[in-house]
Amino acid sequence: MRVLAVSSSEKSLSGLISLIKEAGFEAYPCLSGSDARRKILDEEWDEVVINYPLSDESGAELANMIEEESGAVCIILARSENISMIGSNAITVEKPIIKPLFFQALRLGLSIRERLAVSEKRIRKLESRIEEMRIESKAKCMLSLKKGMSEEEGHRYIEKMAMDNRITLREAAYSIVLEE
Repeated sequence: MRVLAVSSSEKSLSGLISLIKEAGFEAYPCLSGSDARRKILDEEWDEVVINYPLSDESGAELANMIEEESGAVCIILARSENISMIGSNAITVEKPIIKPLFFQALRLGLSIRERLAVSEKRIRKLESRIEEMRIESKAKCMLSLKKGMSEEEGHRYIEKMAMDNRITLREAAYSIVLEE
């Protein structure tokens, strides 16, 4: 699991990297919010840990950007008086950091990330099926208009074409649509 660690000071960043590695995750350092934004947009991250506040921004804006632009889970480390000001969907861990709680937050982030990945896979599968149905429907309409077939006859025609040519229903329907 890839974790981007964002902190404004070298010392706290070094400690944060050590903790993340101790938890068994790959850790990558980042010293500013603007640098983190570039890395988040350029690469795929499982989690982003922000040591709140940052020197060039509070870190809450970065958390919102992560939520909107990335599939990464965000963990914000903040003092108790600042937690209410963060207001994002990030996992918050109170400073000073207690190792077991921080490790638990990392594992929770991993669990959330895995569930998101499963949901994204399902969504892609459903989108593909919807596209397939749209193409098949368009092909049936074309067969109805050009050859006077009913919907059932069109469906059988597409199925037969797919079997005869050893292609998928989608490919058969797509070839009919392209003949237009």
